[in-house]
Amino acid sequence: MSFDTTLIAADWDMQKLAAAPMRELHGYWDQRRRGRAMPARADIDIALIPTLLQYIFLIDVIDAGRDFRFRLAGTHFRDVTDQEVTGQHVGEAFPEEFGADVRRVWTKVVGEKRPARGTGSLWIPGREHVKWEGIAMPLAEDDQIVNMLLGGVLFNLGRHA
Repeated sequence: MSFDTTLIAADWDMQKLAAAPMRELHGYWDQRRRGRAMPARADIDIALIPTLLQYIFLIDVIDAGRDFRFRLAGTHFRDVTDQEVTGQHVGEAFPEEFGADVRRVWTKVVGEKRPARGTGSLWIPGREHVKWEGIAMPLAEDDQIVNMLLGGVLFNLGRHA
């Protein structure tokens, strides 16, 4: 089932994940839950998934999901976008309309306490031909209140159509 945003096609169906690294990352998150609704940050050991590090991001959930800040963003993000977003809030990292969509999707992840998949086009003018697939998954120290998101993004650097 999908949900409405302007620039991001988002849904809850993890079976739709097309990119192998995003499927792997979701599998790792799922395994680390150990029967709980979601794992805690302490359950995530990125050293166990070295091939995925370049795609990963960790997000601090601020004010119960009203805002978000990049704690870490993998090198794939920086290499493709020419942006270093570590330490930035969503509103600093993305243009206004795209950032609003990111915030909507991530707020739903926090509220629903389940992973969401998203796809779209690169938000950088002149580079809209670059498509992406991403995933955002909740983390909670107490299995109740989401305080971080573990996610990933893979950009498809195909040529202009």
